[in-house]
Amino acid sequence: MFVTSENNRLPASEVPFVPEGSGVWGVILQLVPRDVLILRVSSRGSRGVPTIVMMDLKGSAPSLDQFADGDNVLRGAAVLSTRQAREVGQWTLEPLSEIRIGATEGGYDGDDLLVSVTQFTTEAGRRFSVPYAVATRPARGKRLWRAKVPGAAANP
Repeated sequence: MFVTSENNRLPASEVPFVPEGSGVWGVILQLVPRDVLILRVSSRGSRGVPTIVMMDLKGSAPSLDQFADGDNVLRGAAVLSTRQAREVGQWTLEPLSEIRIGATEGGYDGDDLLVSVTQFTTEAGRRFSVPYAVATRPARGKRLWRAKVPGAAANP
């Protein structure tokens, strides 16, 4: 798994030509093929270079609510799929067009149980959800992030 925690930040003395305020992180080998959520995150109101965060897709779904009202905001998102692909050339990268948190879905395993999910929509229109908790009532969820439509596409 790729990790961008402060524990893996390389000292500035070891990395030439790094702009002030930037950092370079070491990469930890990903031992198990999986889907990785890649987020561009920056401080609210900041115009600086966003930080790139890479985390396990299924493990990160419950923690995305921290961006709903927090000091950090999402500037972009994608899913890197390394499942069933042993070579890097077989990995796929899907940019996301929307992330919605706290929605509910039912019917998992053939029952009427409601489950809270994080919903993802790719730019290609593929939709998928990651369940993370049992829900007590139906909810549409809250849009956490939506990709901006380029000006040319918005005005045909």
